[in-house]
Amino acid sequence: MAYYSVPAIRRLQLGRELKAWREKAGLTLEQAGGDLDISKSTLSRMEKGQGAIHPLHARAMAELYRLPEDDLVRVVDIAREAKRPNQNRIEGVSVNSYPALEAEAVSVRNFEVATVPGLLQTEDYAAAFFAESGTRERNRNLNVRMHRAKRLHTEEPLQLHTIIDEVALRRRIAKPSALVAQMLHIVELSELDNVRVQVVSAAAGVHPGLRGAFSVLRFPEDTITDLGYVDHAGGHLQLVKQTQVAELIRQFRKLSRMALGESESRDLVFALANEMSA
Repeated sequence: MAYYSVPAIRRLQLGRELKAWREKAGLTLEQAGGDLDISKSTLSRMEKGQGAIHPLHARAMAELYRLPEDDLVRVVDIAREAKRPNQNRIEGVSVNSYPALEAEAVSVRNFEVATVPGLLQTEDYAAAFFAESGTRERNRNLNVRMHRAKRLHTEEPLQLHTIIDEVALRRRIAKPSALVAQMLHIVELSELDNVRVQVVSAAAGVHPGLRGAFSVLRFPEDTITDLGYVDHAGGHLQLVKQTQVAELIRQFRKLSRMALGESESRDLVFALANEMSA
């Protein structure tokens, strides 16, 4: 499998900035594409961060959109940075996927309603979760999941605040011994300074998180604003509108207030481990 190492957030940042400058210049995708000698669809993908922008193309766009010199230099520098290898690269992962974005985030707020959060999963639990996939896909997914978890233990670790529905912890995804190990692994990780784990008790009844899992990713200050991410049966959604992201943050805060505190959550997960080992 090939390595994809282009920094996803730099692509997104560059695409968004160039789109804003194009619109400020009063040019449509078709008009700008014609002047740049690229198709409308290609330019659209670039603006969405789905296609690489060579520094020379970035300069051509900046000149076409009549960017001030300082902004032109900055845009070209971002394009150069977007081509540099990422130290958190993951084998077989597309540059615009959730793992690629998470690899460059500084913090993640995550709510899970059906399963243990991916960053907290043990290898046995993850293997059971991917059991119905073909061998090649299962191995790839397992490799990506285990690689993602390393971010919690790096020199500058990912800051993670995760909230889990108790029902997700009780779901019999793996054999009992694997579930016990999984619960103890969550307890261990919850003691890290960069990891906060809360559990929404089953006794809480109806709560906002029942509508589905979601994540909010925060990136370095000089890049892009918070990004929302929602998985669904047909794929996933990246939410970039600040009103949408703000709503996810509001829901997360509400869930955090409803959930057990960190110490109580740790006690509950440990009690589940004892219950499952009986």
